[in-house]
Amino acid sequence: MKNFNRLAVIITVVLLSACNKGYDRLLDDREYEDTTGVTGKQPKILFLMVDGARGESVRSAQASHLLELGDNAIYSWNSISDTLSLDATAWADLLTGVRKEKHGVVKSDFSDNRLGQYPVFFKYIKARMPAFRIAAYSATDSLGKMLITDADVNRTFSNDDDATEQAILDELKIDTAGLIFGQFSQVATAGKAYGYDVSIPEYKAAILRVDEYIGNIMNALRQRKNYQHENWLVVVTSGRGGPFSISPDEDDGTILSNPKVNTFTIFYSPRYTPNFIDRPYTGARYTGKAVRLYGKTANDAVYATIDEGKEDLALGKTNEVTIALKIKKNKTIYGDYSYTYPNIIGNNLSLDWWKNTGWAMSLETNGWGVHYGQNGAGFNMATGANISDGKWHDLTAVFLNRDNKRFIRLFTDGNFNTEAEITSYGNFDTDDPLTLGYVPGNVTDDNRWLNAYVTEIRFWRAALPDNVIKEYVCAEELPTSHPYHDYLIGYWPCRDGFGGVFKDQTEYKHDFQLHNNYQWDDFSDLMCPSSASNLSQLVPQPVDVARQIMNWLQIAVDTKWQMDGRVWVTSYVSI
Repeated sequence: MKNFNRLAVIITVVLLSACNKGYDRLLDDREYEDTTGVTGKQPKILFLMVDGARGESVRSAQASHLLELGDNAIYSWNSISDTLSLDATAWADLLTGVRKEKHGVVKSDFSDNRLGQYPVFFKYIKARMPAFRIAAYSATDSLGKMLITDADVNRTFSNDDDATEQAILDELKIDTAGLIFGQFSQVATAGKAYGYDVSIPEYKAAILRVDEYIGNIMNALRQRKNYQHENWLVVVTSGRGGPFSISPDEDDGTILSNPKVNTFTIFYSPRYTPNFIDRPYTGARYTGKAVRLYGKTANDAVYATIDEGKEDLALGKTNEVTIALKIKKNKTIYGDYSYTYPNIIGNNLSLDWWKNTGWAMSLETNGWGVHYGQNGAGFNMATGANISDGKWHDLTAVFLNRDNKRFIRLFTDGNFNTEAEITSYGNFDTDDPLTLGYVPGNVTDDNRWLNAYVTEIRFWRAALPDNVIKEYVCAEELPTSHPYHDYLIGYWPCRDGFGGVFKDQTEYKHDFQLHNNYQWDDFSDLMCPSSASNLSQLVPQPVDVARQIMNWLQIAVDTKWQMDGRVWVTSYVSI
């Protein structure tokens, strides 16, 4: 019992000693801010439009203030405007968030528009935030007078960019400034007078002058007394580019090479990490020498044939075969790419396809297809996709057997087009030579005979799977690593560059013999190009600006507004 009492005394002393020591985890002796009532920074918008500024020229001009914004921005020097390339349309796209098919602004005088149904997006902001101050300052009078609505301040300056800059600087001194819109016109004015390219001194000088305005405006923005408590999104963009003849090396044949629609777009916030939206991939560059196949009679047409050994390339009644080639159509004398069934390659030399045996890959109006049949069993055609753009395309026809039936499958640029059962049409072999180009036949318009370049002809004694066709379709030449390389029974690159034959690179050595007055032409083109609609989805467009601004202001876009744009995103340096 004595020992127990002695232990209790010792424990009590230890505890009392511990209580007299300071706590190691106490906060430092200084003031702390109570953050329980802190609210987010107030979102605000600075929206600047530089008319007529081509994105590529702005970048090449080394406009230092604009380039500096890229350190904290989502930005592109290859954004795309509407192809109409009209100021009024560009303004309406930017300020309504819908395309011309909806807002109807397709004339400089704004006549016959539908702005009542698709208004400037300021109206939507005011409906949600009536006290939010919106001020618009336009160098071009028609913009402010014909389009701008629902702004607390709407002033125009008769193409005086200096006055426009000063008005924006004055607006930035107002504490309640919410959305500031400014438009500058001198770049477009210089472009119209001298040309829209950085190589032209007057145009470059106008770009750099506006860049100075933007530098001054950004300095004024950062000097606002409440700037640290505000959350600014800065949008700088051009509504359109301008006409200029670019060099062939810069022209990839897509909408991205059209100077009229080449713009730039910058969405800047000091909170943004940089997100550079580069020029999208537009297709592989395909170069070499090729022979143009054309003509409408046996005496003047340039075409090629295989007479000896054609049996090795026979389709027969049940053979599984894949035939592929690259083709670039030229325009007809009508200025279009529409053809009335001229032969590309085949073995049917009948003057009446519908009463003869054989097969022929041919052009069909704007597309292509394969005719096939047998006398007495009928004749038919499977149709591929549209290739009426003057670009190189890869066409593939697969003859295969499945479930005791025979089928043909067509692919354009690796994309599946159609499948048809061909069992009942029998054997497709004939005694005619395998012919590339001209054959007498059902060309219903004498001015729509074949006029095209054909290269990379491939015959496989196998039905290639869809995924293999897709994977290798845009290859400049057939690699030896191709999984079906051993099944090749004919391969003609048709880019020999000299001589009177297209040499067969396989062991069969069945060369195509060229006929009549052929010549080898240099070419350098895009192969398997992306469509304009696909490309436009990969870069910012004017209609995106309204959506980006509404998103920044945390205003949910009502589906009734039918806005066409999208929101571009990036990560944040800080929240």
